[in-house]
Amino acid sequence: MERTLVILKPDTLKRKLMGEIISRFERKNFTIVEMKMMTIQLQTAEEHYKHIKSLSIYDDMIRYFISSPVIVMILKGNNIIQGVRNLVGKTSWLDSAPGTIRGDFGSHTYQNLIHASDSVENAEIEIKRFFGGT
Repeated sequence: MERTLVILKPDTLKRKLMGEIISRFERKNFTIVEMKMMTIQLQTAEEHYKHIKSLSIYDDMIRYFISSPVIVMILKGNNIIQGVRNLVGKTSWLDSAPGTIRGDFGSHTYQNLIHASDSVENAEIEIKRFFGGT
């Protein structure tokens, strides 16, 4: 069984889409192992997004990510990483198909509702970053 990290970003909570998005995971029979609401600290945000530090959106992305609480979840299941990424859609809402979370609800370049780990290795790193030794 794989595990993955999912973060419902500030715009998800501000737009009151949390229940809708979580229910999509539940309808797919994904198991939510842990879930918590938290405000991301600056250092954690910078570590999480260090791979885009050279992009022009980096500073705005960091400010947005720490601007208000998020929901952080660990999900598990067979092929969960690919399953979640398929459900989430492409990074850009413009490229995301209808029926995906970003395709249905996205409307902004980097305020794109949700983060989902992209590999087994990154999932474990991200789970440790947000949940410690879980």
